[in-house]
Amino acid sequence: MRQIDYLWRLFGTGLSFSFFGIGGLVLSLTVFPLMNLVVRDRESRAAYAQRFVHTMFRLHRNFMIVMGVLEFETHNAEALAQDKGVLVVANHPTLLDVVLLMSLMRRSQCIVKADIWHNPFMRGVVTATNYLRNDGDAETLVADCAAALASGSNLIVFPEGSRTVPGAPVKLQRGVANIAIRAGAPIRLVTIKCEPPTLMKGQKWYHIPARRMHFTVTVHGLVETGTYIGESVPSIAARRLNEFLVEWLMGEVGHGTARR
Repeated sequence: MRQIDYLWRLFGTGLSFSFFGIGGLVLSLTVFPLMNLVVRDRESRAAYAQRFVHTMFRLHRNFMIVMGVLEFETHNAEALAQDKGVLVVANHPTLLDVVLLMSLMRRSQCIVKADIWHNPFMRGVVTATNYLRNDGDAETLVADCAAALASGSNLIVFPEGSRTVPGAPVKLQRGVANIAIRAGAPIRLVTIKCEPPTLMKGQKWYHIPARRMHFTVTVHGLVETGTYIGESVPSIAARRLNEFLVEWLMGEVGHGTARR
């Protein structure tokens, strides 16, 4: 029975990723280009597109649950669904993290690499959703993120910059704190846990565990950045906020040692 269960989950995982890739390609060539043509107002188009992505990611998540690939548990997810103009800061243990977070938020933005904007299959998606482009210019990116938050959009960021490496030192990108300080936006802390660990950095999709993945997304309280802004100049405020985020990540996720 265990062998049958393993093979079924391997099949379900492959089918899920295949559907995700094929579905993304089809939508990129049909729905999103049409949306870019029909809805001329950029803000309205972004709102429709982000809600559409939320719906698609929710369907994909539920498909993986029905297929027995994963189990999904949330705590206080309703707070995340109601947020507006909030910087959502989360750890990043697996390949599915952004899919799971966006499946819980009707409207959200994220930062994407500049290369994606030149990808003919993804260009329609990132244009319609108004995701933020990272060209390597830190000052411009921070300003764009602050403007998005000021407009009421939620912004998902993974302060570690890439997927977590278990046991490795915790090092956060200082830009996350700079964005929060520049925008004066509150931070929503979120932790994502996956047991047993899988889909981590360096792992292939077919390296599935002996039992199905169990994801737990816990939505914590808001961190008001005004406390940091009121006491220090922006550079010092950002450093203090970054130190807080490092300590929080170590305490909640329980991996690595601080490295600043």
